[in-house]
Amino acid sequence: LQTKKRKRQPSPPFTTSKLQQEAANKLGFTAKRTMMTAQKLYEGIQLRDHGLQGLITYMRTDSVRTAPEALESVREFIKGRYGNDYLPVEPNAYKKKGNSKVQDAHEAIRPTNLVYTPEEVRGDLEPDQQKLYELIWNKFISSQMTQAVIDQTTVSFECSGHFFRANGSIIKFPGFRTVYLEAAA
Repeated sequence: LQTKKRKRQPSPPFTTSKLQQEAANKLGFTAKRTMMTAQKLYEGIQLRDHGLQGLITYMRTDSVRTAPEALESVREFIKGRYGNDYLPVEPNAYKKKGNSKVQDAHEAIRPTNLVYTPEEVRGDLEPDQQKLYELIWNKFISSQMTQAVIDQTTVSFECSGHFFRANGSIIKFPGFRTVYLEAAA
């Protein structure tokens, strides 16, 4: 019997390729369908209470950077909705893996304004737009939340020359997983 405490860090907000992968895995969208839907969310949706609003930042980006004012507002949102236990002491900082010559003109894909929650815009968006917006929204919120703490237990035994192993895990503190779980690819 072996027990380990594991901590899982949240992942950064979406880049274009990660958005396409998650939309395919979670929503069954093709890359084209994802980008066409994201384009509409970026260009603007007519909201009944707010007029024409672009709901997401530019969707063609390799950057995982978030603007300082967006970090400030997402931290206030997390504290208000989920409480201090879900808010890291410092904002989570992400760096792009691999080649550092990444195009950084645009920040990561995120909601433009946290006033426009998925609940607030429901009814103004077409079904595909709502699904993709919720995916982007949840990924962005979770990227600035605390890590998840998981107890993992492994039991190994031998019987008549055969070896058996069973693994199990218990979530001790959900952290960012309260809002977003990666799709099993």
